[in-house]
Amino acid sequence: MEADTIVPQERRKAGPYGTVALQEAWDKLYRARSILEAEQTHLRDDRIALQGEMEALRQREQILAKREWHIAEYERLIALEKAEEADKRESESTLSKLTRAPFDMARSVFGQKK
Repeated sequence: MEADTIVPQERRKAGPYGTVALQEAWDKLYRARSILEAEQTHLRDDRIALQGEMEALRQREQILAKREWHIAEYERLIALEKAEEADKRESESTLSKLTRAPFDMARSVFGQKK
């Protein structure tokens, strides 16, 4: 090579632009590149794991929302049934008071049978 004949032997091996320094620089570059690739791999794996966890959280959130809706519907139905039952009892009690009033009055006048 032409560079071999121009640059003296001792400078080629030891100087800042020598083959030893150049080889060390390339080695540093290769090490840095391998570290970068390893970090990129870890980052990609972490991102994939995080996406999986986020998807699991979204599914759990949907399940919980559906469960809350079912519970709210169930509570609403129970409240509606209680209200209907209270209305029914109230109307029955009014009706029973009206129909039983003459019998209660007769009992109070004539006394109760034992």
